[in-house]
Amino acid sequence: MNDFSLKKISHDKYNLFYNKKPLNTSKGNNILIYKLKSKNEFIQKVSKEFRNKKSNFFKLLYFSNDIDKSYKKVLSDDILNHIDTDTVCFRDNDRNELKSLETKRWNHYLDFCSKYFSLDFHINYSIILKKQKKNIYKKILKIISSMNNYYLTAFYFLVKVTNSIIISLNILFNNTNIDKAWEDSNLEYEYNQKLWGKDEEFTKIFLLKKNFFTDIINFISFFDKELYE
Repeated sequence: MNDFSLKKISHDKYNLFYNKKPLNTSKGNNILIYKLKSKNEFIQKVSKEFRNKKSNFFKLLYFSNDIDKSYKKVLSDDILNHIDTDTVCFRDNDRNELKSLETKRWNHYLDFCSKYFSLDFHINYSIILKKQKKNIYKKILKIISSMNNYYLTAFYFLVKVTNSIIISLNILFNNTNIDKAWEDSNLEYEYNQKLWGKDEEFTKIFLLKKNFFTDIINFISFFDKELYE
């Protein structure tokens, strides 16, 4: 049986130990654990996942602990690059049925971001891209700067798999139905499937993305919910 333990280093911070030795990332960084909901459940999880070489849980755990100041800027810049192409900010300009679905299923995500973060995104109804206002960038950068490494990791990868900063913020800071959020981030894909049928090769890729999405949610669920002020 894997012998994992947490060694307390401050009020609510711990180092993760394996066989009485600090467990390090591939870059040699200690695994720093904080804001845990349950130490016992976390230990059970790492014990279960440790031997799985494909474990997304450990990949995310190591990734979080390898983020330094310079890499945080790289991640921040990558996230900010998604602002002007956020899925939720585009409406189909040819198919009225799809446009109606987009409005119905996406507007509440925009409403939350406006109310909670004062992020007032504009909607693109044309194929000609209209960039978001500069203050959107500043506000999102401020949100990123307030995140601990675990929430930044979850946010970064959620944005990558959903192509939406807006939906990702809702997932992390709102009581959003996770299954619904996944479906809403892939609304056009589902709509096209109903029209044209399944593409088997793309379906396999889609399922891998969905599995990773689920693993990100599972990973961040072990840590106390972040509050933004």
